[in-house]
Order: sequence, then C-alpha cells, then structure tokens
Amino acid sequence: MDNANNEISMNEEEKEEREPYPTQEGKLKDDRVIVEEGADIIYENGYYGSFDEDRKLMLSPVESLLLLERGRLNITADDENDAFTFDKILTYFLKNDPQIWTRYLVYRDLRSRGYVVRSGLGDPIHYRIYPRGGVLGKDEAAYLVCIVVEGTPFKLDVLDSVTRQARNVRKKLVLAVVDNVGEVTYYLGTQVNLAVRKQISDITGQSDIQKS
Repeated sequence: MDNANNEISMNEEEKEEREPYPTQEGKLKDDRVIVEEGADIIYENGYYGSFDEDRKLMLSPVESLLLLERGRLNITADDENDAFTFDKILTYFLKNDPQIWTRYLVYRDLRSRGYVVRSGLGDPIHYRIYPRGGVLGKDEAAYLVCIVVEGTPFKLDVLDSVTRQARNVRKKLVLAVVDNVGEVTYYLGTQVNLAVRKQISDITGQSDIQKS
C-alpha cells in the first residue's frame, strides 16, 4: 500500500464550481433534502444529488451539509419556515447515521480537492471518485474510497473484500484514514499482503487485524 496523498492531491487551480450561483432552497424529508427550483443549477455545478422521476433533485446528507456550509443551500422542514443551521441539521442526520460526521469529513476533503464524488458501492465502499473535470455518463470513476477511523478495528475480511471489489471493477482502492482531530490521510491499496496488514494494524491501533 502506498501513501496516496500525492495522487489524491490538492490543486488550488482546480475549481469544483464553474461559477458562483445564488443560494437555492431545499426541503428536508427523512434523510434527504429535496430541491425543486434551482435543481439544475446545483447539479450542473459539481454533480450533486440525483433526479427523481419528477425532476426533483435528491441530495444525500453529506451533499446537503457541504452545500449548506458553503452557502449554496438553505434547508427547511416541510412544516417550518426557519432554516436549519449547520449544527442543527448535522444533529438530525447523526440520529440516523452515527458515522455521518466522519463520512462528511472525507467527502468535504475530496470535494475541496476538486474531485466529483458520488456514492460508493455500499458499505464499506463509501464513495466513487471521478477525475477532476470528469463528466458523469461519459467518464468512469477512477477510485473507490473506503473510510477507516484511526483507533477503530478494521477486519481483515473487510479489507480482502473491498480489495477484490476494486480489482473486479478495475478501479484503484483508496483507504481514507481519519484521525482523532479530523485530518484525512489517503492510502492507495494495490493488493492485500503482509505489509498492508501491518500498515492497517498500525493505523487502527491493533496488534493484529481483527477477523470475523
């Protein structure tokens, strides 16, 4: 496994948004935020969300949090006019997903580096990363991202599984390691071997990787 921070690199010249746009309005419904007017503007400036059959834009919790934090989105509930603060809606999302903050830290970091980030293949492959400037429907995802929390057990069979999945779809596997102060470090996994197991063991604070 190689450190991937040079490959998943910061490039200040890359602009995720094509141009600034006015704040749009979204409505919270369960664990999604729905945007009607202005949906195309949000989608076209970074490929956020997905459209339903009525052409409403459905934003995931991490997408909603980022757009709210950046001032691109106001979020209200159906029965309220007062907009959510960032802390209030984060608390709401945490009730349904205790890991949402960790996932958001990785999502925000990748977006800040200019990447298009979409949902992954299901837990524990949390995200797919497209090349900077990539076009959905035309370009393919370059990486699959699995999030690892420093000091938290990471099972060897999970590592084996995500490595096989990435290899089967011909993507590069990236482990995004979040430390106890919220900093994210990326490791590029090419294959599972004793060296990789030792590195993950060090990262997760275990003398040996836990097997189920």
